[in-house]
Amino acid sequence: MLPLGGNIEMDVVFGLWADGGSSPDHGGEGPGALGQPVVGPVGLLDILETAVGLGGPRRPQVVRIAAFQSTLEALEGDYFWSRSLAMDPWATARTLLGWRDELVGLGWRGDATWSGERLTQLAIASTSATDLAPGLADRIAAILAKLGGSTTSPITRLRLIDSAHLLPSPLRRVVERLRALGCIVEDVGISTAAAPATSLGRLQRWIVDGIVPEPGADGSVTLAASASEPLAAEVLGQWFAGQDGDVALVAQEGDTDLLDHGLSAIGQPRAGRSRSSIHRGSLQLLLLAFRGSWAPFDPQALMELLIFPASPIAPRAARRLASALEQAPGRGGPEWIEAWEAIGTAERKYAAGDADALAAVEPRLARWREWTEPEMADAASGMPLAQALGICERVTAWAVRRYAATGDLLYASTSTLSGEVRAALAALGRDLVPRLLVERVIDQALDLGHPNPGSQAEAARWRSVPHPGAIWAPRDAVVWWNFSTTREGASRSPWTEAERQELAAAGCPADDVTLAARAASAAWERSVMNARERIVFVSGGPGCEADEMAHPLAHRLKPALDRVASRVALEAALRGPTLELAGTTIGRRAIEPRALPVAQFAWPVPSGFSARVADTVESATSLENLFSCQLMWALRHVARLRPGRVRSIPDANQLLGNLAHAIAREVFAPGDPPGLAEAEQHAAALLEGRIDQLAAPLRHPEFAEELNSARRRLPAAMASLASCLSENGLTVEATEQQVSGTFETLLAMQGSVDLVARDRSGNAVIVDLKWTRSDRSRVDELAKGRAVQLATYGALVSGGGPYRAGYFLLNQRQFLTLVGSGLVGRPIEGARSFPDTWAAILAGWRTWRAGAEAGTILATGVQGVEDSIPAELGITRDVHCGWCDYATLCRVRGLA
Repeated sequence: MLPLGGNIEMDVVFGLWADGGSSPDHGGEGPGALGQPVVGPVGLLDILETAVGLGGPRRPQVVRIAAFQSTLEALEGDYFWSRSLAMDPWATARTLLGWRDELVGLGWRGDATWSGERLTQLAIASTSATDLAPGLADRIAAILAKLGGSTTSPITRLRLIDSAHLLPSPLRRVVERLRALGCIVEDVGISTAAAPATSLGRLQRWIVDGIVPEPGADGSVTLAASASEPLAAEVLGQWFAGQDGDVALVAQEGDTDLLDHGLSAIGQPRAGRSRSSIHRGSLQLLLLAFRGSWAPFDPQALMELLIFPASPIAPRAARRLASALEQAPGRGGPEWIEAWEAIGTAERKYAAGDADALAAVEPRLARWREWTEPEMADAASGMPLAQALGICERVTAWAVRRYAATGDLLYASTSTLSGEVRAALAALGRDLVPRLLVERVIDQALDLGHPNPGSQAEAARWRSVPHPGAIWAPRDAVVWWNFSTTREGASRSPWTEAERQELAAAGCPADDVTLAARAASAAWERSVMNARERIVFVSGGPGCEADEMAHPLAHRLKPALDRVASRVALEAALRGPTLELAGTTIGRRAIEPRALPVAQFAWPVPSGFSARVADTVESATSLENLFSCQLMWALRHVARLRPGRVRSIPDANQLLGNLAHAIAREVFAPGDPPGLAEAEQHAAALLEGRIDQLAAPLRHPEFAEELNSARRRLPAAMASLASCLSENGLTVEATEQQVSGTFETLLAMQGSVDLVARDRSGNAVIVDLKWTRSDRSRVDELAKGRAVQLATYGALVSGGGPYRAGYFLLNQRQFLTLVGSGLVGRPIEGARSFPDTWAAILAGWRTWRAGAEAGTILATGVQGVEDSIPAELGITRDVHCGWCDYATLCRVRGLA
């Protein structure tokens, strides 16, 4: 707590890079101190605002940009930013607000008279932005105004890690005002901390006086590099295990995720620093919620929402909806309706008659529908503001509930994010917000994202800091992790020379263009100067030793490092029992190598396999797999071993196939086939509605060609199918007919036949509908007697009676059938008839089953299997190991 009234007796250590942690972490002697904090710019402002009675809730930058954009759009007249504002209002407002804030930090006033065009017009924008919340520069200006009327300093002593001449103008003005009020302002000062005779001591003296050091490396300055970052983390973790002194770890870019694995593997505490990312878990939910609300409907966005970890839709419901979306990517179709009916039934059953639980079912279903069936908005004209705010509120409510239940800070950040986006959208002052603008607002609110909530610092003897400039006193050792190139200090000033002269004449001069680079360079060198015994620079990754990947400090120190530094290739840790690194011997133990498994074509049958086969109901697809590779059939259809996967939306070809089957199901009702014109018109009338229900991705621009193809080809394909049925004198019996049967006592079969027709004699004709890019594979099946699907469906439908069959290729509008069938179409000379193919299927089934009962199943894609394949096998199919989910098990394909 701070005392009320009077001076705050504080001895503050201040540095530009101390907000994220410092080494030492306080300004006193011994293990602790009171009233001697080490702070960065944000920390210093917090202290001063509290002391002079300022402060209050902070407004996020995204809200300030939105308010400034609203101001710019309301201004009448032509300005230097007008064309940019018309093209990209958000980026323009963000840039101009940054310029305005920089000017305010210099002491610039918008109500003064300026001659330069940009300064004059920026002044107009700034004075017009009456609702603009204060930024960092405004807070500093307010503090200076308060201090201007004060006679005493609120801080007793201010020790500067970075000298006043290296501070940006706003902070420099604060420091000078505190000095004028009697605050003792002094530099912390830097001196050579290492012994003069050591390599480190010679390097430090070269930094001070530029005298070329004597050559000789003693390990006190080490450059360690490895092409493998995990190896660098592992070795450095072992090095830390051997340290007893006071070590400062510099985590460049504020990230130690990988290093923490190396530390914990050797039993060392974690540094717990993580680079912020916008892709962390629930932070993406707000963007997903908006993506699902733009027209045309995006099934992929909804799928991502459904499979999202901790999705707002409970997993028991999300699984059903995701399955429906995978089968038919749309909303309102039979699959979608059936899924919701099943969800409602399951929820009411789950309530088990409890009155309170039953009462909660409908509100829960309504809440889930809000997420999965939101009102759609036009992306170009924009979403109504009320709807956009409602989406933000829905995400906030969800995140708050999740945070209350789990305590996960990522949910708290998601709630904050949604609140900031809501405030920004409201501040824009628009009735409609276009999609691009909404996404720019969300991107800005996300900014850098959030650190990994699983990265937690653990108590350690050493101190981790995110920037070398935060090391402000001598340490026994300094370790610089991820010592590689950086853009720090490379920012450019937006002001022209004329504008700089005008600002200087008005008493608010702009900072020198080299100030940021000089401050960063001084901070880098300070970390070297504060090392007493050793400094270790560690870089990892491919090309880490290339000049373009080197840190600017490495280039600056190169003349001296070439003479005094020890260079260690960390790959040496893989070749010997020890590694010398910065004065520490690291022990290594070789692991005995093991031979990788080799491809194997003969596999022993596990116990109980025959019983599992007897309980397996086969399908035409499973038989095709059996005659392709027995091992694949055994794993997929008998063992039911499924590869792990994420549910996905079908590709364009599958979507067109789904559409064709759905339309054919309605166009070809039982009875005489429709006329050509009737079939075409009926299909065209159904098409648009079925696209939204079953193939919504076709509405998106990237599928424009496929959508045009569907509109052009699907109605014509239905007409061609109607013509085929009429020419052959066929009557439709059923579409999507479910069939089943048992053969030879043990072979149980089931399937769904696309179209079953009857000829004038009452015999069955099987028509299997296919949407393919090429007719080659189906022609090949008929020619070689491998049409397993047609033969299987024919046996199931006919019950041993006569039947005919063929493939109708919807895309090519061709009916493929066998020569001599008597059917009008494209006749294919086949190696055998369909009944003969079915006989070969039964014989092949018996042969493979006998082999399995004898104790072996074969992987027919493995080299050398040829001599083991039974000679009496009457039917085989091509093996496609490149498409197989199990190729890494039989080792046809390596794990990579």
